[in-house]
Amino acid sequence: MLDDALSVEEADEGVVAGGPDRGELHVHLNGAIPTSTIRQILADECTVLPAGFDFAQDLVRTTPCLSLAEYLRPWQVLRLLPKKRENLDRLTLAVLEGLAENNVRFVELRSSVLYLATLQKCSPAQALERLIVTTGEAAQRHGIRRGLILTVTRGDYSAVSLASLLEAYQDLGEPRDVIALDLAGDEEIAYPAELPSLFRNAKDKFGLGVTIHAGETGRVENVRTAVELFDADRIGHGTAAGKDPELLELLSAKSICIEVCPISNRLTGAVPPSEAHPLQQFRRYGVPFVICSDNPAIHERGLADDHAAALAEGLSIGDMQQQYDLAKRYSFIKDLT
Repeated sequence: MLDDALSVEEADEGVVAGGPDRGELHVHLNGAIPTSTIRQILADECTVLPAGFDFAQDLVRTTPCLSLAEYLRPWQVLRLLPKKRENLDRLTLAVLEGLAENNVRFVELRSSVLYLATLQKCSPAQALERLIVTTGEAAQRHGIRRGLILTVTRGDYSAVSLASLLEAYQDLGEPRDVIALDLAGDEEIAYPAELPSLFRNAKDKFGLGVTIHAGETGRVENVRTAVELFDADRIGHGTAAGKDPELLELLSAKSICIEVCPISNRLTGAVPPSEAHPLQQFRRYGVPFVICSDNPAIHERGLADDHAAALAEGLSIGDMQQQYDLAKRYSFIKDLT
């Protein structure tokens, strides 16, 4: 075990790209597409940018935003691609290459299959099959194990969306490539009352993991709801939980892992500049957490940079040495060695 008193500068030497093996449990496929690849696909598909969208300024997020809505502005364009199957292959290869450069050995990729079905004018089952094939081939090419997490967005149609995704999953024979379900989107937006039970039923019936974006916008009750109503195995971001000792004790007792994204948390304002990151609170209360990158291409960074950011937020070299094993322990991918 290295001396925890090493400076951040010295610590950074151990987390540069190409350094130690890493596992990635929270990364959105479209948020990991390099800008150059996005430009190529938009040109190839003759996609018209939304009115007022400035590609140079609005596609990347490298300084803190005033709101989560501002942070999410890149998705005005990201949700417009890829319309062609070959461009799905192109972007997936680029994403997996970026992960390989950060020494990622296994990854759980999040994607909203329904938007892909709409863009490519195919059924959800066909879209899911395409995603399975293209990510599988790209992962194999780069020597990475990968699983797919199907994302549902909060809102009035989230229950319908989940039903459509599960129908596609069953139509394909419940492929092992699909490992979990995710609920994402603006936490202030309501969802149908039956949605939590649908997540629980899918978990019980298919053995899928459940991870919920919760507590990213300061609402502690969303984290508790994710645990008590959705039966979440993991929490995406969960920064608000750091302010509730009782909730921290619950997360610790249930061994619910927090997917911590240090760079994203600062850029979205989930953790204001005036506050310490709740990483220290998670550690203090014994809440398991894994460092993740969220949307690395949007940040123009990689998972190695998030590991360095975690050190700057107060984690020790010893903490970081445990990250790979923790990622394996809490991953939904089976039989990781």
